[in-house]
Amino acid sequence: MEVAKKKKFKSPNTYVIIFFVLLLVAILTWIIPGGKYDIDDSGRAIANTYSRIAANRQGLWDVIMAPIIGMVGNDQVSGAITISLNVMLFGSFLEMMDSAGAINIALKGVAQKYKKNYFVLITVLTFIMGIFGTVQGAYEEGFVYLLMFLPIILALGLDTIVALMIVIFGTQAGCAASIVNPFSTGIASGIAGISPGDGIIYRTVIFIILLSLVSFLICGYAKKISHHPEKSVQFFRREKDLEEFADIEEGEEKLNNRQRKVFMIFVLTFAIMIVSLVPWTSLNEHWTFFNQVTDWINNSPILGTILGSDLVPLGDWYFNEINGLLIIMTIITGLIMGYSIDKTINILIKGAAGLVSTAFIVPLARGIQVLMTNGNITATVLNGCEKTLGSLSPVIFVIACFVVYILLATFIPSSTGLAAATMSIMAPLAIFAGISESSMVVIYNLALGLVKLFAPTSIIVMTCTQAVHVDYGSWLKATGKYIVIFFLTCCGILLVNVLIFR
Repeated sequence: MEVAKKKKFKSPNTYVIIFFVLLLVAILTWIIPGGKYDIDDSGRAIANTYSRIAANRQGLWDVIMAPIIGMVGNDQVSGAITISLNVMLFGSFLEMMDSAGAINIALKGVAQKYKKNYFVLITVLTFIMGIFGTVQGAYEEGFVYLLMFLPIILALGLDTIVALMIVIFGTQAGCAASIVNPFSTGIASGIAGISPGDGIIYRTVIFIILLSLVSFLICGYAKKISHHPEKSVQFFRREKDLEEFADIEEGEEKLNNRQRKVFMIFVLTFAIMIVSLVPWTSLNEHWTFFNQVTDWINNSPILGTILGSDLVPLGDWYFNEINGLLIIMTIITGLIMGYSIDKTINILIKGAAGLVSTAFIVPLARGIQVLMTNGNITATVLNGCEKTLGSLSPVIFVIACFVVYILLATFIPSSTGLAAATMSIMAPLAIFAGISESSMVVIYNLALGLVKLFAPTSIIVMTCTQAVHVDYGSWLKATGKYIVIFFLTCCGILLVNVLIFR
């Protein structure tokens, strides 16, 4: 008699989850009364001005049309096409970088250079991982970096947990800050109706705080293991780990002339991106340098004709300008590497194609906002939240939202999916509670970064631990107290934001 195999539970993918949310929202338009808020000059709802209006029930055709409208937009909801395009072009840029090989070779070189001092090595590698996390949302590819660093880490007498912490804590601390991460801050800001540059200064401060913290914690753990190897949860595998991983060829590759130029393009791209998104004149009305230079170019008879007379000054860029930058830098990198135009275009298309599934999540999720807006229930839902979470003091509100986002992120670990499913409600709610939409984006980022340190739904945790034979329980045992410290630090960051910046 054949024994039936027990089927393992498999979580539905993000598309399925969001589609069911669309159906649920359509059903809610038949149940929840219609309502509206008075709107101020900037288009924001004004707290305590809610009033009832007739509901507009949404049917199956409306559910089908909602993502389409979410992509192209209408009079009430802005289209998500520029955000989706940003995601795909970012994929093109990263594919070109991967094809050039400059980033991986540079990483190996850094690891070799600092291998004699493991405190410096850990700090440098952790910050590099943090940079990858904060500018490109490094996540699924974590095990690639892990296998690069592991031979050197083990050769220093440390264990696999140190290498895991560098990659997982480093990248996810960077993601928790997400200074210019297009897959979290970019999408969440777009859904919230603000520029990715809003709050960029504070996110930069968060990056420095979190990366300094995790570097310190990893160094502390490494010092303990260096002095007392038997205290490692993986001590029983020490010889097996050395045999399996320490023999991996470290390589003597060096960046050639072209790859050095490509690496500079990589750094320059993100430098321009950061500078372009900082609202300079909002920080100080006298910081008009970029405006003056741009006006001079636009009005120049020669440059204004060649470059165009509608250039946007750095500091006022949005998704369109960032998309243009990514196209230019991808093509320049192809030229530097000596690729034919056909190969460059093929790489551009391949990189974009690899992120089409992610890009399509944005308009699908924007459909939620379409249904709620067309059904006249957005204001009613916000009013309910205003009477509960929105009625809390800002200090309690941010911690409550942080905890809520931690729970949500555990079940929806996708940055795009989580932003898409929640930000259209949470951003307006932040205004009612007396904080900015950019602060809600910070809450969302911190929660997502924290959850991806420990949740069984975190791809980077599960793939990396499996790759080096560390079971999930051992990972939690080795890092549990550090994760608690990370959580408390995030709470402190949010409280400072409320009390000083808002």
